[in-house]
Amino acid sequence: MTTLEDIARVHTGWIIWRSDVGRWWATRRGPVDLEAIRMGCAMTLDADDPEALDAALAAQAELTATFAADPAAAG
Repeated sequence: MTTLEDIARVHTGWIIWRSDVGRWWATRRGPVDLEAIRMGCAMTLDADDPEALDAALAAQAELTATFAADPAAAG
């Protein structure tokens, strides 16, 4: 089972928490460029379980890396 600490250790650019109703959340520690948001980069994510949040954060990391390398390629 993936824990909050596991996710936070891997995804250091995000603040990770679990809500009182059991949803898993992550919000970026820094700003996101408007063009990056248009390309699908998110400021905040939520998921039903830690594995789904970890997968969403991994997808964001890939998208962010693509955008950082070549903003035109991310679209």
